[in-house]
Amino acid sequence: MTKLSASQQKLLKGFHMIFAGLWLSCVIVLGLLPIISAQITNGDEIYMYNLAYHFIDMLILTPAAILTFLTGLVYSIFTAWGFARHGWILYKWIVTLLIIVVGTVYLGPMVTDLLAISDAKRAAALQDPYYHRGHTIGLYAAIINSALLISAVFFSIYKPWKNLKK
Repeated sequence: MTKLSASQQKLLKGFHMIFAGLWLSCVIVLGLLPIISAQITNGDEIYMYNLAYHFIDMLILTPAAILTFLTGLVYSIFTAWGFARHGWILYKWIVTLLIIVVGTVYLGPMVTDLLAISDAKRAAALQDPYYHRGHTIGLYAAIINSALLISAVFFSIYKPWKNLKK
């Protein structure tokens, strides 16, 4: 299979790092956003909070995660790094796929539901048990995803579990 040249690899690595950094930044912001929500009492503020959360999640974080995945895929196919030649790469694949699948199947729809609840109920959303549970799950998911993505960044730097095929 054709491999990327050194300059093509550097360009791809640059885009991969930009997309991964954007993904991680969005996850951290979503973890910090609930600090603001603790002071919200007005129904319009609740809706705007959820609209901003939904915007970040669906229109910035999701494309960044997908582009991180795709640039990683190109990197694995068209360079000598491969998919599972090194343990740290395998770890990054597991983390990436786990977060994307859980986000797509569970967290994304939940964020959309919370936006709909806040739009329909406004201030009454604060008394809705599903809204509270979703809000709490979103916070824990952001903390866990931040930890997983930060560990993936450091694994990319320190490269533990080198060369599994030795």
